[in-house]
Amino acid sequence: MKKRLLIGVIITSCNIEFQEEIIKGIIAQSLKSNCDIAILTPLNDFSLNTPHKQCEKNIFQLILSDKFDGFLYNKNTFSSEKVISFIDDLLERSGKPVMLLDSTNHKQFESTAIDDGNAFEQITDHLIDVHGCNKIYCLTGPKNHFISVERMNGFRNSMKKHGLYYDRSSCIYGDFWEDASKELASRIIKGELAKPDAIVCGNDHSAKILIDALSEGGINVPDDIAVTGYDASDDAMYSNPSITTFYRPNFQLGAEAFRRLYRIITGKICRKVNNNDGGIILGRSCGCMQKLNVKKDSQRRTKVNERLKDDFFNRDMLFDISGAENIQDFSNKLINYTYYIYKIKHIEICLTKKYLKFNDSLTFKNGDDVKNILSHSATKRENISDEYFSSSDIISVFSQNRPYPSAYYISPLHFNNNFFGYCAVSFGKELMSFSRLYIYWINYVNNALEHIRIKSMLKNAVYNAEISIIHDENTGLPNKNGMEKVVGDMIKSKSGLNINAYFIRIQLTGLNKIYFQNGDEKCLRITSQLSDFLKECIISGEILGLWESDTFCIITNTEKRTEKIVSEFLEKIKQTQFISEKNCNIDFTAGIYNQEINMSLNLSNAMHKASINSFFNYNVSETNLNPQYEKIHQLHGEIMKNPEKQWSIDEIADSMYLSKSYLQKIYKTYFGKSIIAEVIEFRIEKAKELLTKTDMTITDIARECGYSSYNYFVRQFRTAEGFSPTEYRLNISKKKCHSD
Repeated sequence: MKKRLLIGVIITSCNIEFQEEIIKGIIAQSLKSNCDIAILTPLNDFSLNTPHKQCEKNIFQLILSDKFDGFLYNKNTFSSEKVISFIDDLLERSGKPVMLLDSTNHKQFESTAIDDGNAFEQITDHLIDVHGCNKIYCLTGPKNHFISVERMNGFRNSMKKHGLYYDRSSCIYGDFWEDASKELASRIIKGELAKPDAIVCGNDHSAKILIDALSEGGINVPDDIAVTGYDASDDAMYSNPSITTFYRPNFQLGAEAFRRLYRIITGKICRKVNNNDGGIILGRSCGCMQKLNVKKDSQRRTKVNERLKDDFFNRDMLFDISGAENIQDFSNKLINYTYYIYKIKHIEICLTKKYLKFNDSLTFKNGDDVKNILSHSATKRENISDEYFSSSDIISVFSQNRPYPSAYYISPLHFNNNFFGYCAVSFGKELMSFSRLYIYWINYVNNALEHIRIKSMLKNAVYNAEISIIHDENTGLPNKNGMEKVVGDMIKSKSGLNINAYFIRIQLTGLNKIYFQNGDEKCLRITSQLSDFLKECIISGEILGLWESDTFCIITNTEKRTEKIVSEFLEKIKQTQFISEKNCNIDFTAGIYNQEINMSLNLSNAMHKASINSFFNYNVSETNLNPQYEKIHQLHGEIMKNPEKQWSIDEIADSMYLSKSYLQKIYKTYFGKSIIAEVIEFRIEKAKELLTKTDMTITDIARECGYSSYNYFVRQFRTAEGFSPTEYRLNISKKKCHSD
């Protein structure tokens, strides 16, 4: 089957009727043109800069998906310039054609716009020609919005055409919402602004709020002031008085923008969908006595959503889904509440692998793995794969061979700055968007997912704590507590039976020497490597654990196995002696003790007797007759760990009952350097680490490394490294910047 085009729509506030009409035109034209639509829509316009709100912009990472063939972009719906720049950058990086809606003058994107200026001129003409208004104010949206400026220009053109006076106080830029309307009404009521004959508002909602505010101040509309709106929304129909408005052809805008983008992508012209042209719709707010015709479909939808909303807030959906034990349980419960999404035909919820694996950092980028945890149509639950897929595929529907195109609204799922995944809903062939109730529904889902995440993390923390009590973190083997639990469980399961067992104790006698020479890190590496060797040596039914930090415990049931295990272990150790980075060819001893496993078994006693009954010794170290050997290596380790201490040769020699000359002679014999040279070397290494990883001052670093004199520290550092400490830090910073 030929690949169907997928067009992305970048927009927000889809529940507002103004945006919904644009989307209806896009969807109608896309279905007629056999194209899929993915509407990437956060549930806020980013007017508030909070971590929770800002996290929603991560949904736009999907813009970089190879699935998309082009984008329609309504940047006017976003209130944050930073978010607009973020989206612009992603769209440019995608390399796909972009069509702007109601915007112009972009350096890279094409645009489609409606002449709002002409429409606003018609409304103002009506107030002047029909109602004889002379002093008129105009209230539009934000000054930096293209459509706000266009509407204001239409008002000015009408006033100029009729030779009527207007000034800055007559041209008011607002917010397309409530605050500006209330402020304007307040200024008129208080007498700060002269009372006009009429006010032309940038949209119906602003007009409704203005009428209500004027009415509260004793000013009647339309008897005292005529008011008009714009957009022909439900606010105009249900307001008292009904608002004279203008039916803006938003449907036509959406359809035409899609047709132009389709032609850019394919080089073909698609058939045009039927739509209504715009025009003035007379209400009573201007003084006309026309009664607006209420849209029956809109009225029914409003009533149904109000009924669903009342039911939604009286039910226990949030408590029910938040009480889910796991994601599967959550999915099963959530299906029972999808009916709150009016006329929904299909829903998919995809969660990221990072969320499902309870990662600490829940970020998101295109290509991250996601899993479909819910797929439900209007009539049934659909089977879903348990496999992860790339988020660049967006949702599974777009990868299926279907005889018909689809349109989905895709919104983020998150809590604060933790991104969980996304929810995709389709209304099938219905030309509609989601209601305000859907936003509440998604917020409940977000809260439930966060609750499940926290609950699972706590369970995981408790489990890990329990595991750490009975397991060694370095090797993953049962520790002493774990071994006793394993043996105890065995005794319980074999109640009444006596099991013959051989307890093998392998003690790494050479580990202590390595600790003094190289420190703890190498000891841990060697122990881990040797544990891996022993895991390969044992067979099913045998038990392996780390009894102490330098001692392994093995339990087997035949004496022959004891010799085989030790011989195989020895062979694996010898194979590492010629690989310097993996060399773990060290001394060890093996002891054995035979006893039945039953209720009277004392594992500690068995291990003690195994240590006494040694049957094998492996010694690769040179015989060292110097009784000071261990002390010298211990001294070396102490200097390495604490170079900042004020090391005194006299004090060290006295503590070891050695002369100064002999102490320094044997120290240099073992390590090739004098004690003082090593102190300086370790201090410089510590200083380099602090210069790289902290913002401490050079003076503080000198003090931290054991230097009482700043100048002396700088001289020693320059001698050792060829740079001053300040130059060293700058060089490191430059390298980091270059690598970033």
